[in-house]
Amino acid sequence: MEFLQKLVKKILSLVAHTALTVAGFFVMLLSLGGFLTGEILGGGIILAIGVAMTAIGTRSLWYPSYKEKQEEKKKLQDIRHTTLEKSNPAAPVSDFVRDSYEKAISDYNSLNGIIRQLQDQELAEQLKKMQGIAQRMINYMREHAEKISMADQFINYYQDRALSLSRQFLEFEQMGLNTPEIAEIKAKTKRTLESFDEAYEAQFSRMLTDKMLEVESELKVAEQIMSDAGIQNTPDALHGRSASHNTAAAGATVTPDMQASASGTDIPDIMLKNNPFSIDRPFDIGGTADEYPCQNRRTGKCRPRGRFQK
Repeated sequence: MEFLQKLVKKILSLVAHTALTVAGFFVMLLSLGGFLTGEILGGGIILAIGVAMTAIGTRSLWYPSYKEKQEEKKKLQDIRHTTLEKSNPAAPVSDFVRDSYEKAISDYNSLNGIIRQLQDQELAEQLKKMQGIAQRMINYMREHAEKISMADQFINYYQDRALSLSRQFLEFEQMGLNTPEIAEIKAKTKRTLESFDEAYEAQFSRMLTDKMLEVESELKVAEQIMSDAGIQNTPDALHGRSASHNTAAAGATVTPDMQASASGTDIPDIMLKNNPFSIDRPFDIGGTADEYPCQNRRTGKCRPRGRFQK
């Protein structure tokens, strides 16, 4: 049934596009009458309408290839030469760093030009993958000029070699020779470049080392603050919550003893139902002040004390 619906839809679409194309063609012919009678403006308007109708009618013929070409252009978009001083005027850079940055951009754009001419699609796809990583690296360099020195191996070896090998591969393609020797060289070139994207990623990761250490430090501070507040986002706490939910989902009767056993401590039901954290004392529960010494006399509620609470 679904197949028939798609077939009918495709046939109707084809008929509609054909009718629109034929109508547009006749409209363009009518515009000739306007031009012959001296009605230049009217003939021009009719001609424009006819061209638009014909373009829409034949859209299924030319639009897919046009869209594909536009996507390829986006993937291989050249990087504009933006100086580091303009991106961050407050941080002057050395001539070495500036030259390295300019070389990275120049080699990137040159490799794009080679990809557009390659006939070997396997190599072209591999180079596009490498270019995607290189583009992110260069954008990061522009915002963090102090990291460019850490990308020296990427700029002066990996990307430089990728450009040189790709240029030689293209030259062999343009020669049109298919001798065994040239075929072997081309195959070795492709095998060598297959792992270059991993090398690119390793170089990018090296540039981000300080950033990763900074994030790790912030995570440790957050964990310490939660720990001081009596909150532990531990695997045991998450497992206790999961076990409680799984038991309930199976249709079993969940008792406080079972919940406490799953979590490893005596925690009220409200904590196990809605919170993945384990807390060393309850809050927002009923009871008397004698039962829960931390209870607020005015509100009747209880909150755990954290680092910034008195």
